[in-house]
Amino acid sequence: MAYPDDLLVEGERVAWHAHPHWATQLRPAAVFPVTAAVVGFASAALRLQTWAPLAWAVLGLAGLVVVLRGTVLPLARWRATHIVVTDRRLMVREGLVSRQGLDVPVDRVTSVRVRATPFGRMVGSGTLIVDTGDGEPMRFRDVGRVERVQARLHREISRASARQRNETGTAGAVPERSAS
Repeated sequence: MAYPDDLLVEGERVAWHAHPHWATQLRPAAVFPVTAAVVGFASAALRLQTWAPLAWAVLGLAGLVVVLRGTVLPLARWRATHIVVTDRRLMVREGLVSRQGLDVPVDRVTSVRVRATPFGRMVGSGTLIVDTGDGEPMRFRDVGRVERVQARLHREISRASARQRNETGTAGAVPERSAS
């Protein structure tokens, strides 16, 4: 899914866009079959009771709530979270109903570090630590292909600093006069 172009300024291009790593959805994915198994077992165990139809309705409603809160909501949050690197900034957008956003100009980034657990290294995810020199570094957990994101950020930082050098170098230059 491409990042919405209307959130970009004129001339800005997306260098990398992703959602948090897919491994963050392992637990929510497990909630559905476990809930179905528990509800099915409990329904079968209660089938001979005279009040079984009422119990089945309560079990079905409870199972629905558990699946909505444990599977559907985390999946929707995951889809609504965007981590974007452009040629000018690092952007993070989160939230379903109310949105939160963070924009960091790439020319303000002083360092980019990566941290990965053994499991994270196996599945290809980690924590991206971005320091702007303005206090505490920002940590972005569960970033997929975190080393590639780090390299992409470094590349965009280098391009931004080269662009800045070119702009300041040519803006203050005095045109040469030809000797005629």
